[in-house]
Amino acid sequence: MSFKHHKLAPAFFQRLMPPGGPGRFDTQFDAYYYCIMCGLDRRRLGAEVDVGEEFNKDYVQTYQPYADLIAGLLVDAELVRISIPLDDVKSVEKKMVDLLEPVSTSKLKPEGLALLNRYAAGGFEVISDAFAAPPQSLEEFFITYQGLWRSGADGQDE
Repeated sequence: MSFKHHKLAPAFFQRLMPPGGPGRFDTQFDAYYYCIMCGLDRRRLGAEVDVGEEFNKDYVQTYQPYADLIAGLLVDAELVRISIPLDDVKSVEKKMVDLLEPVSTSKLKPEGLALLNRYAAGGFEVISDAFAAPPQSLEEFFITYQGLWRSGADGQDE
């Protein structure tokens, strides 16, 4: 398994993608990361058919230290999305066993990585819906992106 953008993400982020320079992401993974965070925050799972082609087999060096955190956020999002209460220890443990692979560099089993890609696709949909046209600069992207974050504790779509 590998990391995959939403099918429409490469075109949407085209002006922000490397090769670098001022006003661009350092890596394609940067755009993917922002999509993941938005999708996990909103508990927004994209459709499997919307997940595109592989762009990276593993975390780029900048994000490797955050693999455990991202895996934990995935488990949290899934528990909320499928309504597993934290006090249901057996169900929480089963979901963790289903998704996590501690010895993997991504910390996820193929099923977990497939779900993470779908959350990235869902996050991309939230992000792209917030723009009238694809962003032309990082500044434009971040101004709109920061407005997408929830202020509530549950992170659920309203």
